[in-house]
Amino acid sequence: MIAVVSVFVGCVVYSMVRYIVFAPKNLEHLPVFVVNKGVSMAAVICFGLAFAAQFRQLRRSRRLASGAAPASPVSQVSPVSPVSPVSPASPASPAGPGTSSAPAMWFRAGVFGAIWHISMSLVVLRPAYFPEFFLPALAGEKASGRMSFAGELIFLFGGLAAATLYLLTRSLFTALQRWQLSLAAMLCLQTHMLALGYSRGLNINASHAYLPPMWLISAVVVFVGLIILLMTKPKAETPAQRAV
Repeated sequence: MIAVVSVFVGCVVYSMVRYIVFAPKNLEHLPVFVVNKGVSMAAVICFGLAFAAQFRQLRRSRRLASGAAPASPVSQVSPVSPVSPVSPASPASPAGPGTSSAPAMWFRAGVFGAIWHISMSLVVLRPAYFPEFFLPALAGEKASGRMSFAGELIFLFGGLAAATLYLLTRSLFTALQRWQLSLAAMLCLQTHMLALGYSRGLNINASHAYLPPMWLISAVVVFVGLIILLMTKPKAETPAQRAV
């Protein structure tokens, strides 16, 4: 739990440095606008850490299964069973004997951050905060109020990612189906990030403390998570295996 809190605090501090230190006027928007950016990046990092932790568990279980790792007294009594590469996406399924609950913990932290991020994003979804998400006002209009194509794309894939993550909290799928849902969620999240980057740009300048944008860091984390997922695809289960 301390590690999870540290990730969220670290990301919020990064957001404060990038948006407030060299632009003190943004201090007024710390509670939602600035914190929201840190929370969104923290949620993505938690998902990435969930897949990384699961990958480590999978490699460990394979070493034990092949006899590459020395047997310990604990493993002799209760050997580690193979772990599904997407078990962090299934908090309802308990970890096998001798395995860590780290993947599930990081996944739950990511879901928590995603829910928090969505609620804060809806509060500030207006042209005054995100003018690049909206169309220019027409003649006779004070403000358009209509989102641009890029703005709608951002929320389309953000919503799809959130909906897919919700499905991953249900214990209704096989290991292969969970892997496919995890892959779909990460692809939607990556498209969400890239659309956000296309709309907002890099903005690496003095007013942003010359720090890279948070969407770019998040996109790199998602890319690494996709690589891990592709390396840990489970085998298709036979009807007999599903019945067990």
